[in-house]
This record gives sequence, C-alpha cells and structure tokens, in this order.
Amino acid sequence: MNSRERVTGALSGESVDRIPFAVWRHFYPDENQGAATLAQTTIAFTKRHHLDLVKYNPRAHYHAEPWGTEYAYRGSASPTLVRYAIGPRGSWSLVTRKGADEPAFRELVEGLRIVRRALPETPVLATIFTPLGVLERLAGHERVVKDIESRPDDVLAALDAVADTFAALATACSEVADGIFLATTNWARADGLAPGEYRRFGTPFDLRVLAGARGASLNVLHVCGERAYVVDLARYPVGAVSWNPRLGGNPNLAAFLAAVPDRGAIGGFSDGAFSSPDGALARREAADDRAQTRGVRWLAAGGCTIPVESRPEAIDAARTALG
Repeated sequence: MNSRERVTGALSGESVDRIPFAVWRHFYPDENQGAATLAQTTIAFTKRHHLDLVKYNPRAHYHAEPWGTEYAYRGSASPTLVRYAIGPRGSWSLVTRKGADEPAFRELVEGLRIVRRALPETPVLATIFTPLGVLERLAGHERVVKDIESRPDDVLAALDAVADTFAALATACSEVADGIFLATTNWARADGLAPGEYRRFGTPFDLRVLAGARGASLNVLHVCGERAYVVDLARYPVGAVSWNPRLGGNPNLAAFLAAVPDRGAIGGFSDGAFSSPDGALARREAADDRAQTRGVRWLAAGGCTIPVESRPEAIDAARTALG
C-alpha cells in the first residue's frame, strides 16, 4: 500500500498492511525563509522518517500576519512577539475579512503545492487554527477572555470576519492538499472556555472554516491540551480527531474509539517518547496503543507538534515499534 491508501484505509476501519505513522514539528528558522525552504525541509523530514502523513507546519503565527501581528526570529530559537495587531486600546472592528491573496496565505498554499508535487502518494494537510486562536494571536489571550465577558458582540463580529477569511483559505488549501488540520489551540478545554461558551464562541466558527474544505478527502480536527473537549467536538464533519490521550482528563484511544465509532483516531505517543535516548518509552507506548486499538481506525502520532529537540532515533524507534 502507499501512504494515502494506508491512511485512508486505517482511519475508515479497513485492514491495512501496517499501522500508519506520522509526526510533525516546527523548523526554526526554515519556516521563516519562504515557501520553498520550508517545503524542502518538510519533504526531507518526511522521507527521513518514512512518515505516512504530512501535517504541513507553517509559522505558528502565520494566520495573524495579515492583520499586522509581528514575530521576530533569532537563529534557531522559537520566535518572539514583537507586536500584536490589536493593541491594548485597539478595537476589534479592525479585524475585517482578508482575502486568500494575502502574502502569508499565498506562501502557505505554495508550500503545500511543492510538497504535493514531491510526495504525490502521501496525504498532505494544511494547518488552520480555530478563529478563537486567531483572535488570541491578534490581541493576546487575556484580552480575548476579558472581551468575551465584557464585549461579546464585538468579539463575535471579529470571529465572523476571521471565519469567513479562513473558510476561503480552507477552500484554496484543499484544492492543493488532501484537506485541512483544524487546531483548537488552548480554547476547547476545561481551562479555556466552559462548554456553553465554546458552543457560542467556538463551534459555529469552527464549522464555517470546515465548510470551506467540505470537498476535501481528509479533514482532521486537533483538540489541544489537557481536559480537552475531544469527544464533544468529534461530531464535527471530519474524518479523524487528533489529540493527546496521555494528558490528564483526556480519553485514551480505547475510550475515544468506543464513544465515537465513526471517526478515526490520531495520536498515542507522548512528547517524552521522542526524547527517550533508548526508545524504551516509545516501545512501551506503542504496545499499549496497539492493545487499545487493535490497530483499527488509528494513525499513530504525537499528541501535538513534537518538540524541536526530539531525537531522530527516537522518532524512528516509535515507528519501528508499531511493527
């Protein structure tokens, strides 16, 4: 089987030749050197580790750049905030709909196109963040939380513009890639918003973004962090859900598959498995994950973007341990 056949078959519950495996990470400073540089680094990483899926990781703040948020790169370190687009006295009315021709968006689509040409038999997903996560990159977490409480209509109007923006981008991405990877960042969990608040400020806008990619062959929802609303959001129109089953308050793989029998599961390995010097932790986690899933409706992966200091040999040990 090629990777697309393996991933598609596994997530739909069919018999496959082996359990598909994927991880994704940031590449500093390559991600800030243009589409060609990041794409080539991503292609090399995918080939080096024999990955079955590419979750294309652009700059973590790319989605806020069209409105004016700026980050600075210094060598190989994580980028640091220079300025938010919406300052302490700025108004949410500054958040208007942007077109798919914004430079950051064009760069994303071009990177996807390069990867697709190089890896035609590997599923490729475009990273798009929940509109709430976009607002956080525009003004900061505290400002969003405060204004949800004090100026909800202003926040809803900004979310409306952001959802329209990224629904159009999702359409553009799914014309090149296999689908989108919609990440909820730190909002869809117990220490983010209460369930009722997320149903008002999160879900309607998430669904509008996903609607932009409704024709894609594989859309994935990623629910971040501890005590995340994994099962609650699994009814989104996606083929699979990605989360970290090893964080507190989250369902393990077996519990998810039992609760949501028509969605695939993506995850299973902890961050620690990719920094282990001897691969022992990866082997233990692989055995546990296999017992929980019986290798059905499961793509083995990290729980989120893996640390940049992950050891290449540990990544290989995790893949090898799957059999």
